[in-house]
Amino acid sequence: MNTHTTQHVALRPGRAIPLGRGGDLEVAQGVVWLTRRGDPNDHVLTAGQRFRLGSFEDAVIESWQASGAASVRWQPRHQDLAERLLAVGFAGMAALAGAAAAGLRAAAGRFASLARSAASSASRAQGCIQVCDSSASSGALK
Repeated sequence: MNTHTTQHVALRPGRAIPLGRGGDLEVAQGVVWLTRRGDPNDHVLTAGQRFRLGSFEDAVIESWQASGAASVRWQPRHQDLAERLLAVGFAGMAALAGAAAAGLRAAAGRFASLARSAASSASRAQGCIQVCDSSASSGALK
């Protein structure tokens, strides 16, 4: 439901309708229940009330009352090229950041393994040095 002209939408009880990203909603008749993605609060709007969705927000609406229908006017906001590129850029950056974090965690695990191995080798070498020093000391005293 995302064109650039005002749409008049009748809501039947029990049927949710998704709205596109960004736009202005006005309740023409009845009571409407609006749920936005990522928003822990639902919104109940009555006739005459308006609600604006930001360019990157989307929502689902339905009639609040099981016994009655509602109607709304929905005016999608045109998303220009810069906004679309910005949205794609943010999604791409988030994916890149996630991949980088996973790579860093794997590298940290490998470095920790190398450090344990180096500590073990150093401990063995220290033991050999002490045995050699002990043998050299005992030969020098004889």
